[in-house]
Amino acid sequence: MLSLTLADPTVVGSLTVFPLLADTPPALHYVSFAEAVQRGATVTELAGEASVNDLHVRNPLDVPVLLYEGEEVLGAQQNRTFDISVLVAARSELRVPVSCVEHGRWDGKRHAEPFAPAPQAAYPALRRAKNEQAHTQVAAGGEARAAQGAVWAEVAAKAARHGVDSETDALHDVYESRRGQLGEIAGAVPCVEGQVGALAAIGGRFVVLDHVSRPAAWSALHGPIVQGYALDALEAMTDLAPTSPAAEDAQEFVELLLHVPLTPERTGGLGESVRFVFGGLAGSGVAVDGEIVALTAFAG
Repeated sequence: MLSLTLADPTVVGSLTVFPLLADTPPALHYVSFAEAVQRGATVTELAGEASVNDLHVRNPLDVPVLLYEGEEVLGAQQNRTFDISVLVAARSELRVPVSCVEHGRWDGKRHAEPFAPAPQAAYPALRRAKNEQAHTQVAAGGEARAAQGAVWAEVAAKAARHGVDSETDALHDVYESRRGQLGEIAGAVPCVEGQVGALAAIGGRFVVLDHVSRPAAWSALHGPIVQGYALDALEAMTDLAPTSPAAEDAQEFVELLLHVPLTPERTGGLGESVRFVFGGLAGSGVAVDGEIVALTAFAG
């Protein structure tokens, strides 16, 4: 049973971020992708012939590794983002679904190169679109995957709105072009002690709630996730006074999420995937033995 408490929000321009705190300690021990890479885990192209929409994860550690939906990885033949949250079991290997966010590069000479964690995650609007596409695929009896063509179109539109002309149509280049502004916004949104997620609003409207069960894992995700929030928030910046939702409205959002019926799905990783559409919220996550390890909820 998920139980979360909201802390006081941080407001930076059009962005409001409510930290999430856990009411009970997590049962499952795991580490973030960023930490796992430092300890020898790798994400690479598939052996032999690479696939735009699949990557290979090798976890040599004695603990599971969490790959969080929307995390971006850089390098190899082209940059990608994870389509779903998944736990890679200890001492195992796994094929995971991803989307390309660098349409103009497919560099076979870099096939063997391991991917590196990006300093940003995909922005909420892109993540929400990918989530909707995955829901559509599952409803049609398919696998939870984003629609690659739609992802490329969304990234291209984002680059155009920010006036970025990337040689390889890379989402990473959009972030790089705004890194100073993004750093200022993200730097003003602290990760508080014991934080296990965030509820973000842009222009006074709730956009997304991100949650992982372990504070150490959230600490690794906090910077990249907030960079994503900030990129969307830049488009909502105005000369008007910032609009922030009330704490009571934020609490209602969380209470609604705590009561959504979760539909379990098979997953190649540890535990099971969960998916939901309920009360104007839609999202997905991963659970192990009834414990919600990761959960993403997008506002309708």
